[in-house]
Amino acid sequence: MSFLGPTLSRRALVGASLVGTAAALSLSPGRAYAASGTPLGRQVRFGAYAWDVPWTPGVLDDLQRNVQAPVSIASYFYGPDVVFPAQQDLDTARGGARDLLVAWEIGRFRYSEWPAGLHDAYLDQVAAAARAFPYVMYVRPWPEMNGDWTSFQPTPAGEKEHGGTPEEFIAAWRYLVTYLRERGATNLRWVFNPTTDTYEGTTDIRTIYPGDDYVDVLGLDGYNWGNTGLSWGQWRTFEDIYREQYDRLVALHPTAPVWICEVGCKEPSYDDGAPRIKSASKGRWITDMFAATTFPRVRAVCWFQGNKERDWRVNSSNDALRAIRSALDQMPA
Repeated sequence: MSFLGPTLSRRALVGASLVGTAAALSLSPGRAYAASGTPLGRQVRFGAYAWDVPWTPGVLDDLQRNVQAPVSIASYFYGPDVVFPAQQDLDTARGGARDLLVAWEIGRFRYSEWPAGLHDAYLDQVAAAARAFPYVMYVRPWPEMNGDWTSFQPTPAGEKEHGGTPEEFIAAWRYLVTYLRERGATNLRWVFNPTTDTYEGTTDIRTIYPGDDYVDVLGLDGYNWGNTGLSWGQWRTFEDIYREQYDRLVALHPTAPVWICEVGCKEPSYDDGAPRIKSASKGRWITDMFAATTFPRVRAVCWFQGNKERDWRVNSSNDALRAIRSALDQMPA
């Protein structure tokens, strides 16, 4: 979603210092993953996007108190006019307690412009800022690039306004990563982050994967929109939304962790562009999501805590809030 978009109970940890938590739990490619059959809630860290982050880091502290569990990943969006990391990122990191996940929305330029060096001056500023930053930052350039609603979707003909061909996308991604690494921005981790959509009209991610050497984390975005009356608009389970694209994604890289970078579920009792569904429950959807046992490489879940198109928030109802609290209480300590 773009903006241009046993020992100790987890609840007992809320309010305590989280310094070092993110670093201790962060997983690099190659670390062992949870075996198949492990519920998602027992193998992931929880993160979130919320309004005004990173400009108001306290928003995530409020969310943490609300869900009664640590929010150890801060997710937010930057455009091509932002030089980062900056002071607001330092504040949001909370002394290293939270990992930072930045959707870098640089899709205002065609892919061919990057290898041509047209934006090197901007990249030099980002590299300098990254070198001065004391923590790791996870960056997802061109988030949801496979979606046909974006102006930067790679297509065979390269006809999108800010797009190009799959080959041009790969070249741009590799140039970006190589350029910044060579200038010392080695604390940036690169997240290849399509959506879960695989319908005709989207780009097959297997045609645009930039290669293992240029990807640290595999990301996925997917939402339960409810029944919109369109072919894609139905009340769908987490398994149904994520299954096919997850399988494609993990086949691309043999070891990289998978992060769910954006996820949300509509509130079925609301008539918010999709009709009410009396038989559905957002709380049950959340419970079933964290109980899923067939996504062994998923290591993080970042909830989209916003009321945008639908009320995706985890506290959109008491039903949803009870479910997320219960699910997060099962997270590994």
